Amino acid sequence: MPKYRNSGEKMPELTLDELDFQIIHGLQIDPRVRWVALADVLGVDAHTLARRWERIEAGGAAWLTALHGVKQLDALALIEVDSFPGQVLRAAEAIAVLPGVASIELSTGACDLFVTLFAENDDALAGFLLEQIGEIPEIRGVRAHLVSQVVREGSEWTVQALSEAQARRIPAPRPPRAGAAKHVDPRLAIALRETLQDDVRMPVGELGRRVGISAQRAADSLARLRQQGLLQLRADMSERFTPYPAVNWLFLQLPAPRVASALEKIISVKAIQFAAVSTGPANVILAMGARDRPGLLSAEIGLAQLVPEMEVKSRMTMLRLYRHLGREVNGFGSVRPGSGTTTAQPASTF
Repeated sequence: MPKYRNSGEKMPELTLDELDFQIIHGLQIDPRVRWVALADVLGVDAHTLARRWERIEAGGAAWLTALHGVKQLDALALIEVDSFPGQVLRAAEAIAVLPGVASIELSTGACDLFVTLFAENDDALAGFLLEQIGEIPEIRGVRAHLVSQVVREGSEWTVQALSEAQARRIPAPRPPRAGAAKHVDPRLAIALRETLQDDVRMPVGELGRRVGISAQRAADSLARLRQQGLLQLRADMSERFTPYPAVNWLFLQLPAPRVASALEKIISVKAIQFAAVSTGPANVILAMGARDRPGLLSAEIGLAQLVPEMEVKSRMTMLRLYRHLGREVNGFGSVRPGSGTTTAQPASTF
């Protein structure tokens, strides 16, 4: 596998080799997999894997995140934003501080910015669209796509560095004990999720101590929330390091009776990083990745041959990720208000 390096001028050079990608793939399957278990799969000692991951994470190539399960969200929207000329970074900076904004992508094609919004409910979603984002002076237009069902989300896509046999050998997350509580108090769920943001791989003893419960209850609650899809742990990569840095969003129209069967075919394609059903003018929205931009056309041709009834209403290409699941990436966090410039720093589809 070729090496991918960070071109940021002010950061130490970081390269990723085959073992690094295998570690990332393993963590994409289970971000809390024990190093000893992954070592058994890869044939490398656990201390080496831990040191490798520390270097990968410190270099900004990949990171772990804890969040509310995307498929369990009550209100999710994908929002196209048009800015006034020369104001795209200022618009992104203003959007980033609004509540519920999960990701912001700088794009070309259908819009200037593509925003993922996690709202508490439909009222909060409506307030965001009708009031909050509309008050940003750098924005000249907004088009929202309301998501009714997420069929594939970003954490289900991997860098495909492990063989199928290796991937199957990675242990599944521990299920809840038979006697564990069937439901986790919502306040405890929030506390666990926020604590894990500091360290997704935090031992349950430390996790319990921080939220004020026993290690056993912490382990049971963590297992139950993951089982119910209420807690999502995921590993993401910067597009500067991923072997699939080119990403297109496709807005498709499919005959309503064929949506379900078409989606089964669509998510069988390894290039598909995200797929959802929308209630807007495009009833299916996809994110498709490739090793380079010419590869995006090849991938779309293959998809059209697999699903000939699909009609592409619009498409856009991701230029750079500005914000991802609450994390400022690619150095855009250092934008000075009014400067329109960024400092070069190291930096994943939703």
